[in-house]
Amino acid sequence: MAGQFRSYVWDPLLIVSQIVLMQMVYYGSLGLWLALVDGLVRSSPSLDQMFDAEILGFSTPPGRLSMMSFILNALTWS
Repeated sequence: MAGQFRSYVWDPLLIVSQIVLMQMVYYGSLGLWLALVDGLVRSSPSLDQMFDAEILGFSTPPGRLSMMSFILNALTWS
């Protein structure tokens, strides 16, 4: 009976690996969107665009680019 889904067995390794995979897919696609948007407007890419809270806002042009990338990423995976 190999190959069947075991819904009655607790598998923490499967749950953790699914969480890690979803995070990798999310941040990987966000990085691609940021690189694409930065390439279109000839801006210098930076990891601060993903993780710095001060940049994430509509008050500055880099913030607008970051927010546009976040929105595009959300629409891609919805």
